[in-house]
Amino acid sequence: MFEYLQVIREVVGDMAQPLLPTFPMTVYYGNERVFNGREFKACDVDIAPRVFIGGGPSELYTLIMIMVDPDAPDPNDPCLKQVVSWIVINIRGGTSHSQGTEVVPYEASSPEVGIHRNIFVLYKQQSQLDNIETLASRFCFNIRAFATENNLGNPNTNTTTMSNQTPPLLSGENHRHYPLGK
Repeated sequence: MFEYLQVIREVVGDMAQPLLPTFPMTVYYGNERVFNGREFKACDVDIAPRVFIGGGPSELYTLIMIMVDPDAPDPNDPCLKQVVSWIVINIRGGTSHSQGTEVVPYEASSPEVGIHRNIFVLYKQQSQLDNIETLASRFCFNIRAFATENNLGNPNTNTTTMSNQTPPLLSGENHRHYPLGK
């Protein structure tokens, strides 16, 4: 639990108020629900997940999915610690991500070995977003800066994490699970 909280603090920053869900957000890969610490194989996350968002139909939301590696490529220079995997804006409350506008197409992270931590962050928008600047790269993304530039404020719902992995094949073994944080 400590590692999860540390990663969230690193990504979304210290907020004046604790992150308490104000409406539900559920994420599914196929029929499997994503929850904090849930592990998925890389082949299970090749296709964008289904994301359902609570809230009212007059509300708009932005969904951001980032891959987090807090010390990449080097603990002394972690310039690659956030890689954006997906951004969907203008999602109406009470619907799914498919009702929004995808501004960064979904791209699954695919580690060669081990795990990647992916975080889904949902923001309630102040108004419709129309002029999102095209990102030059998925790398070196800064979710706090993006939220500030687009007047998103703090996240409005529980941030859900998951990891995926491409495990090495061992003789007689189809897959191997690595504990979160290794």
